[in-house]
Amino acid sequence: MGKPKIRLNPRIRSAVSRSLLKQGVCFLLGIAMLLPKKEQPPSGRGPKPYDYRKIAVLCILRILMLKSYEDYEIEVRPRQDIRKWLGLDKMPSKSTLHRGMETFSMHFWRQWNSAMLKAWLRERVNVILDASGIRIIGSSIWYCIRIKRSIRKHDCDKVHLAVCMDNLFVLNWCITASRKHESPFFERLLKPFKKLGLVLGDPGFCARKHFQFVADKGGAAFIWFKKNVTAKAKMCPAWKAAVTLWKSVLSWTYKAVYNQRSKIEAVFSALKRRYGDHFHSRKKHLRRRELALRFIAYNLRLILYVRYARQHGLPLWVRAKK
Repeated sequence: MGKPKIRLNPRIRSAVSRSLLKQGVCFLLGIAMLLPKKEQPPSGRGPKPYDYRKIAVLCILRILMLKSYEDYEIEVRPRQDIRKWLGLDKMPSKSTLHRGMETFSMHFWRQWNSAMLKAWLRERVNVILDASGIRIIGSSIWYCIRIKRSIRKHDCDKVHLAVCMDNLFVLNWCITASRKHESPFFERLLKPFKKLGLVLGDPGFCARKHFQFVADKGGAAFIWFKKNVTAKAKMCPAWKAAVTLWKSVLSWTYKAVYNQRSKIEAVFSALKRRYGDHFHSRKKHLRRRELALRFIAYNLRLILYVRYARQHGLPLWVRAKK
């Protein structure tokens, strides 16, 4: 694998990192206050329940700070600055956060992610699709070798991502068992977007109905074809147009656009490098919600980088030194 040609502007990274926690809390709290407030029935016994919106902020904050529940209890809960930013008299315990993770559904986190990205996306979205695996086993590979525990290739969950080609935001996701194919999730990943631009995907997404689905939303799909492909439309004219371009003298144009699909590999690399390539939760539904929070935490960092770049007129990406 070669070295990256571009990287995040180090000036932006260092400036945002100095106040990442405060900016992150304020930004997340602003998103949380857009959600409806749930009135709790008065009870004469027990402590007053926490606002679910602030519990959601703390759930994301725990992932952003790379803290386990035990680390949260020891290092985060005593912090007076976070309690002050959230307007809390007392920070909730790790048990409260764990119950919150049980309560918040995947649909809730998808809505949260959409609310975060709404102001940072164009009306017509360029999307890259791909899938990768995240190990289910919490132990490291070297530890498993030492205790002679067998590690199979399919001991993982499969993550299907839709990533913005312009700013590398994680737009949508589906999490399945390791043996699930990518193709059935093509339309589900793109369903939330009313208008599409370019849609890039590997040969696993190659199907006539997928090309037509993108064309019906005003976009153009650039998915790599197999060698024995034919241009028969079969009621999907977008397929015939794409195959004709792929086989024509302008095939280099098709390939040049398709090669931008490598950007999604950078997103997978960033996610695994920062948050690890395995889960910490044992239960299946909690593993997948933990992964959704990683996507939101990743998007939060990227939004702060983009905002700083726009405010100070700096390029977000710069050429990497050789």
